[in-house]
Amino acid sequence: MNWNPQDLLDIEHLDFEDSFSLAKYVSQIKEEQQIQANEIIINILEIWDKVEESTKQIWIDLIESAGFYPYLLKIVEKNSEMDITSEIRSAFHSSKKLQGITLHKEQKYLLNLIAQGRNLIVSAPTSFGKSLLIQEIIASNKYENILIIQPTLALINETRIKLKIFNNSYKIIVNTSQILGDKNIFILTAERVLEYDGLPKIDYFVLDEFYKLSSLRDDERSDVLNIALKKVLDFNPTFYFIGPNIDYIPEGFKERYNALFYKTQYSLVNSQIEHINISYQATGVRKQQKEKEEKLFELLNASTEQSIIYVSSPGRAYNLAKGYFDYLVHNDLLKIEQYLPLNEWIEENLSPNWGFNGLIKNKIGVHSGIIPKHLVHTMIEYFNEGKLNVLFCTSTIIEGVNTSAKNVFIFDNYKGPNELDFFDFSNIKGRAGRLLQHYTGRVYVFDNPPTTELIELDIPFHDQKIINDEILINFEREQVHAQHIERYDELNDFDEDYLKIIKKNSVSVEGQKEIIRQLETEIRVHPNNIIWSGLPTYKQLSFLLDLAWNNLLKPTETTFPMTLKKLPVSIYKHLNKSVSELIKEEIDYLEKKHVNWSSQKVTDAAIENVFREKRHWISYKVPKWLNVMDSLQKLVCMKIGLSYGGDYLSFASILENDGVEEELSLLIDLGLPASTINKIKKIIPSDLEDEDLVRFVKTIPRERIPSVLQYEIDKIQQL
Repeated sequence: MNWNPQDLLDIEHLDFEDSFSLAKYVSQIKEEQQIQANEIIINILEIWDKVEESTKQIWIDLIESAGFYPYLLKIVEKNSEMDITSEIRSAFHSSKKLQGITLHKEQKYLLNLIAQGRNLIVSAPTSFGKSLLIQEIIASNKYENILIIQPTLALINETRIKLKIFNNSYKIIVNTSQILGDKNIFILTAERVLEYDGLPKIDYFVLDEFYKLSSLRDDERSDVLNIALKKVLDFNPTFYFIGPNIDYIPEGFKERYNALFYKTQYSLVNSQIEHINISYQATGVRKQQKEKEEKLFELLNASTEQSIIYVSSPGRAYNLAKGYFDYLVHNDLLKIEQYLPLNEWIEENLSPNWGFNGLIKNKIGVHSGIIPKHLVHTMIEYFNEGKLNVLFCTSTIIEGVNTSAKNVFIFDNYKGPNELDFFDFSNIKGRAGRLLQHYTGRVYVFDNPPTTELIELDIPFHDQKIINDEILINFEREQVHAQHIERYDELNDFDEDYLKIIKKNSVSVEGQKEIIRQLETEIRVHPNNIIWSGLPTYKQLSFLLDLAWNNLLKPTETTFPMTLKKLPVSIYKHLNKSVSELIKEEIDYLEKKHVNWSSQKVTDAAIENVFREKRHWISYKVPKWLNVMDSLQKLVCMKIGLSYGGDYLSFASILENDGVEEELSLLIDLGLPASTINKIKKIIPSDLEDEDLVRFVKTIPRERIPSVLQYEIDKIQQL
């Protein structure tokens, strides 16, 4: 039989003749087309029970030749015995350090390079199993201090939970206040790497999602990541950078760091793309959008497998999830509701009327960057445990999150206000299917996909093609490329003591210089606006926020709906009121402003507004500014001969950690909700820190904390 691509996609069973013919075809595929051969083999694995029994040994040989050892053992253990040669090869690919783990061919190749101490930059699909090799690196027990940089705090806790299996060998550090152990695994964001004054020499360095180094990916944290990377590479560690869909790295980087760039499309999970063509019956954008949504809902309801739905923004994610729920109600398709521990927590701490609560009860989840970190983790946890059938997501799903989704629906072709590019499209697409759980992931695309393009990564601190002041100023002059020397000299034409602080803060250089000039004037006229500690007065806070807003915001940053006038008011509200009180207050405001809105719409909008404000401004942006301002004002005070200055750090910590005191902030980083900490803090001895603190919290008898909910107990058990 002559096999063509369409035939290969449509295979549902194989009789003797077709099975033998196809196996012969696969065995003759040229090496440079091996990806096609692998995809066919994965298709055969998908229909294994419908393959003619007498031909299966041929396919087992092909599975082995493809290096699919995890699948090989799964099949052979169930159906037959391996010959002695295959047994030897399979044993060779079994992990020597991790129990019950078998590596595929390319994982084994990379592990051998890792064992040789090679520096690796690996671009591979999501289903490749890149993160598993991090566990192999740790399990080798060769390194004293291992650093893993993750892009977000939410991913730090997810990584920490995965690596708890190494607690007997290493101390896991996620917070700059923790005491070092003899051997340490640091799991930090780039910001925390720069904040960590006592960071010891790093022996092994893992950079996850390394594409975030690019200045072209529109990530406001890329400068900080480049500066952190430069700092860590000065330790001369062995390193392992991982990410997807990168075709080229900057010229000279491999040679400079004696690294191997390893790009592969090797995967044990196929992606099957289906374009959803809708014959619109109506005209007009709104009506056609309704038809598009209706089509999505029909497909979701018809599926018996878990699905992720990608949309462009947090508001879209929630509204579309709510629309799907309404569709199920309208068509009498709802099944028996579940009641999970999170439902009880939401009812007690937020509002029993929040639509999100009803969604979860009906196995519909939402994953976005505005919901609290512990909720983000719980959404993924519930989804992977099968407690949610569908998960409506924004681009946060791109960032290293592994799920059990069989299907991915790319419903929007935007990421925020910008069109989805080929890199992000490919990354989202790669979330369909999971190694050893699905052979094929299905991707449903509602709009024309972006044009295929080769992705060349820029690394500003290395290639200096596009390099911002914040990175450039951290170089020695002899490291600066000729075209930047004049700018470099202008940046450094400033007081040396201030420059040390400016470099470390890694935010706008010119903005910090202007802040210093204004602080030097203000300290002589109104010193009380600067020299304070604890909680600031409204006037003191407004003065600092005005300086930060006007000098530290990037030109590309969107501040709407926040305003400079509103920001100090919002901060005091979040300091003095519980989340449920903030929500009630926002509900009252929205009811008066939007008299025609339903009570459900008002409640949902109020909670979204409170979450967005807290997550972006109160817990992230303002604490970051306060840390910068604190460092600058202390030096200004010292320069004019004062023996003391202000101290904003405890205030910054309270904002960053949901009102939790600094000495208990580690518990926030370890995934405990602030509600839980507030319930137990009175019985925690004041002298406990770090491991002793965690150990005490984990062993508190239930009868001593009767008000703690099951959801909160679950989080305590994850410490």
